[in-house]
Amino acid sequence: MSYLDYLTVKESPAEIYARKTALYSIFDRLGQELEMPSSRYEEAKKRYTSVSSWLQGCRKLGPLDPIMFGQGSFALGTTVRPLHGDEFDVDFISHLQLAHPQLYTQEQVYEMILGRLRANGDYVHMVQLMKRCVRLCYANEFHLDITPAVSNPACPRGSLYVPDRKLAIWKDSHPKGYAEWFTDIAKLKPRFTTLSKSFSETRHVALGTTEPLPEQQAYRGVLRRAVQVMKRHRDTFREKQPRLADYAPISIIITTLAAHAYELAVGLGEYDSEFDLMNAVITLMPRFIEGPDWKGCYQVKNPSNDSENFADKWSEPQYHLVFTQWHHAMQRDLQTLEKLHGQDELQKSLRDSLGAPEVDRVFSNQLQQLNQQRQQGRLSITAPAAAPAAASIPLARNTFFGRA
Repeated sequence: MSYLDYLTVKESPAEIYARKTALYSIFDRLGQELEMPSSRYEEAKKRYTSVSSWLQGCRKLGPLDPIMFGQGSFALGTTVRPLHGDEFDVDFISHLQLAHPQLYTQEQVYEMILGRLRANGDYVHMVQLMKRCVRLCYANEFHLDITPAVSNPACPRGSLYVPDRKLAIWKDSHPKGYAEWFTDIAKLKPRFTTLSKSFSETRHVALGTTEPLPEQQAYRGVLRRAVQVMKRHRDTFREKQPRLADYAPISIIITTLAAHAYELAVGLGEYDSEFDLMNAVITLMPRFIEGPDWKGCYQVKNPSNDSENFADKWSEPQYHLVFTQWHHAMQRDLQTLEKLHGQDELQKSLRDSLGAPEVDRVFSNQLQQLNQQRQQGRLSITAPAAAPAAASIPLARNTFFGRA
């Protein structure tokens, strides 16, 4: 042990726990900032209901018994505000339940949806035809991406076929099954050490929901917050390195690997804090990438549909290489955050890796809340069971990160 080690004031377990808890609290609040605002979420639900009713009333579509339901981040509770601009992606499936894939071509399904939307005076100027969906653009709010789908008669588990107009083929998909799989994993309750339990024993939260359109204010949990943070980090990574932008991992790959990793992490043991669990989830993600095989291809399978490979583009080596670069950058940034103690340094680091506007709002709101608590004399944390000498530890004017 060097002489400097004797001079270094080491943090106590309670101080380390408090600092990591404060870090995760920042991520949790950042996740709230990244979510679609409640007012806009309610507006999206109204728009979705109106569009669904309009499609059901179509002379051609009506007999095919169309139903609409959410998919993607909107259904999973992992929406992320765009890095630039203000329009959220809101993804839906329009399942034509009585349309058999052998009786209707991919082009016919697209044209029926497109034609019906263009027949509405409100929608006609908002419609855009994308590769796998029909988009309705609500300026400065969100855009609804409506993917037509038909039943997969060969799959008794509810798998669907979605068309790809460019390839003119039916592609296997199972969005409802995926949402159920993800939600079940998000419900898993992690185990925390005695120190963590003693600090948080009075807090009780209800985990995820199976509702296809979860309420915005529902408790998200570590898995959903980790997905949001990683998706935003991916966006800033892509912006910093534009030459690699096209190869950055898509959201469904990040979400799938994170869910697998969370399931494994929860089963491995106890964690000192939610921040440590989140760190473990990110670290374990690459374990669930299959490959490369003899052709150099990788697989990230849809857990609800083995025939769907989310990494179907990864036959080109650059995709896996860029994923690895981004993943290492994500880990490095977390390690850096864990070592920072100064509030200003912490905010600067987060602004660089996750975007300035949302991070600044989180710190501004936190400062305002801390000032209010100080003025009311309520700023304290419960002491752990291992330290019975005091009922609470009053906090001085500084924060957990050392700024006076």
